[in-house]
Amino acid sequence: MKRIIFIKGAIETLGYFSLQLAEYFSEAGREVFVWDMQKPSASIDAFEALSDPSESVLVTFNFIGLGQEGQFSRGLSNIWDEYGIKKICILVDSPVYYYRQLSSELQNVRLVCIDRYHKQFIEKMYPEYGEVCFMPLGGNRELSSIFASPGVIGKDSLFYPPEREMESLEEWKDRPIDVLFAGNYVPTGSLEPALTGLGQDYRDFLMRTAQDLFDYPSAPIEETFIKRLTEEFPDCTRDEYLQACYKMVYIDLYVRSVYRAGIVAGIADRGIRVHCTGKDWDLCPCDHPENIISTGESVSSRECLEAMKLAKVSLNMMPWFKAGAHDRVFSAMLMGSCLVSDSSEYLDEIMPGAEHYMKYELTTPEESARKAADRVEELLKNVDKAYDIASSAKGFALSGHTWTERAKKVDNILQSL
Repeated sequence: MKRIIFIKGAIETLGYFSLQLAEYFSEAGREVFVWDMQKPSASIDAFEALSDPSESVLVTFNFIGLGQEGQFSRGLSNIWDEYGIKKICILVDSPVYYYRQLSSELQNVRLVCIDRYHKQFIEKMYPEYGEVCFMPLGGNRELSSIFASPGVIGKDSLFYPPEREMESLEEWKDRPIDVLFAGNYVPTGSLEPALTGLGQDYRDFLMRTAQDLFDYPSAPIEETFIKRLTEEFPDCTRDEYLQACYKMVYIDLYVRSVYRAGIVAGIADRGIRVHCTGKDWDLCPCDHPENIISTGESVSSRECLEAMKLAKVSLNMMPWFKAGAHDRVFSAMLMGSCLVSDSSEYLDEIMPGAEHYMKYELTTPEESARKAADRVEELLKNVDKAYDIASSAKGFALSGHTWTERAKKVDNILQSL
């Protein structure tokens, strides 16, 4: 039986995902080892104390542990290659962000993407990785404890508390937050340093590409970037296109920031208080900033879930995933909050009706903000409807969109290695 290694301590959200997966495998009787990057010496000692480390598979996110991190290095190689350990790497962002990692000569890595367009892009542009798996993010559930020491975990180290039943309608109406938005705001001005030193021609090129996304918001960024590049620079090599895509990620952040600010401000400007679990919302352009209630800083995954449990409506805008799903979609459902979100081809496939959430379309930023505000206003005026949607969605998410269900997909990939 292969031991499964997970990593925590690098990026909080990804560590939380890893623990969700670790819980499933531990409960299933598999040997699970957790490497804590905040405790490198203890993690190395615990790893080296394992019997036959080569009988392990690493499951990681976003190439954590596969880069130049010193605690995993073994000269010019890394600890995994030294022991011949195979790797599963789940990418939670567009592959354009991973040019450096994907261009490295990584050994024995099976890639997993959370969006079908991400999968297609890697298979086309990085054929050396072979077939890429598709697995959307799952919904987070509360973990009752986070084990402190690196090493093999036991069944008592980590567990889910008993699943709560959906509150009654009257209890749900008492939730103190009307509308919650989980996420930070990135002021477009803070992205300006990315343009420092660039010539005006290149700045104009970036803005034309950004306008492409505003004009065709259903298109994936990978397709949009490559289309613009090939039209304007038809003689580039594959690697030159990939490098250029990596240098254009500013556009992704810029466009999403414009939409995100408009959607939150559009609701606040209708006199509806929006609670935001994230930083810099005090910088969001808004006619009625008093209606944006912000934590003022980023919050942990667990704190985000706690906020969702207090919210009647969870407002969401997905990171430009056009054939996948973000964890916020299913996490809000699991916490019994009524979701208002843009969609994707994948979400339309699994939820073709309006039974489990209220959808608004991404069109122009102004029109998208109006539609999102309309949906929220409708739900707050008809809380019985909102409750019915939230109740239906919770059962739907529990039945197939938790990390437990995603772990079964990971297990299938493990068996194929």
